[in-house]
Amino acid sequence: MKSIKGSKIITYFIISFQSILNIPWVNSLWIGFLSWSLSIFLYSPRLTLFLGYGSGTTRRDDLLAQCFNPLTTDLKEPILAYRIIQPILANLMNVCGERREAISLLGSPGIAYFALIITLAGCHWAIRREFSSRISILITFLVSTTMVTQWTNLYWGHPDSISLMAIALLLCISRPWAISVLVAIGALNDERMILAFPFIVIWWWPPKSTWKKAIVNMKPQIIAMFFGVLIYILFRQSLELGLIGTGIENSYPVKEISGLSRIFKPNEWLGLILMAFLGFRWLWFLPIYSAGLILNKNMKISSYFYLFALLLTSIATFTVADVSRSFAFIFPAILVALKILKEEGGWKETEICYLLTLILTLNILTPAATVFGVPPKWWQTNPLNWVIPYFPLPINVWQWLRVPSGAASWSW
Repeated sequence: MKSIKGSKIITYFIISFQSILNIPWVNSLWIGFLSWSLSIFLYSPRLTLFLGYGSGTTRRDDLLAQCFNPLTTDLKEPILAYRIIQPILANLMNVCGERREAISLLGSPGIAYFALIITLAGCHWAIRREFSSRISILITFLVSTTMVTQWTNLYWGHPDSISLMAIALLLCISRPWAISVLVAIGALNDERMILAFPFIVIWWWPPKSTWKKAIVNMKPQIIAMFFGVLIYILFRQSLELGLIGTGIENSYPVKEISGLSRIFKPNEWLGLILMAFLGFRWLWFLPIYSAGLILNKNMKISSYFYLFALLLTSIATFTVADVSRSFAFIFPAILVALKILKEEGGWKETEICYLLTLILTLNILTPAATVFGVPPKWWQTNPLNWVIPYFPLPINVWQWLRVPSGAASWSW
């Protein structure tokens, strides 16, 4: 009798769990969590780097200092004084601490990881409105195998995911006030969020509309977006001039940014191609194939706008050192490319599922890494001198258990 009652209780919980998952936003959160779990397993942080005694300082140490005082300017990297969203959240939640204190893990990377789950959930929610459940799940897991998750997973103290979360929510929300808030928060967290704006507008674009009619329909949202940018500019200037806080001086000088000159140097092209590829890796097939469709067919104005935005934002990423990381901010281009594939390319759902499954397999099986450039004679250079490979979670946990004190764990 007890076993029968026990089985009924288990069945009840299973049915209840399934019914909860049938709620759309809960289902999206669940997919977001599962896809992030895959990404953190494949691309995990070096625990000794951020928690060890002898590993030196990282951006996380600056961020933890900001948690206690979000307006502090006593930082190793002065540019972080502008990026105060995560420190403010950590301060309000009272999850501040030193690098080895357990509570500090909730502030960093905890907040950034949670924002990453919401990012992937928002991605699933947005694409589910346009495609079947299978495709929306596949594309969400695919996004989780790109730089959208990799940088935040690996590099604590880099809360890119808060801006990425704002971008993902903008794909789901149309209320003007919410748009202004999300734009302001996302841009204050990282100004590269602005790179996503053209693709967000294309995502909002009403189907089968002329550009004049589309602009009229999207006018409230576009105005709200510009208002959010205005809030960001005013707040940033207030921080810099000391109207809020003590003022910010000597942030990164322009000379430390790589600039567009690399585009005109043939010896830099291999490095630029590799860094761009590492942004989305094999998922680049979607925007590249979509661009080919646009060039070969007579398409609507939004498609040409997409092509122009893809070219412009790609060039813009070459002005910074961390090119691969910067491509993460234009991840809505992937979702738009999927719509072009279906609407303009005439691909069937089964064909799209097959393609996405193939790309997901390639992304999982091929290595990922951080690269800031390729040396002139790279074939004669130790790859570990210019490539930072990403390792699965079990390897980094083993390293931490082997040498929990710090930098010595870099030796194999």
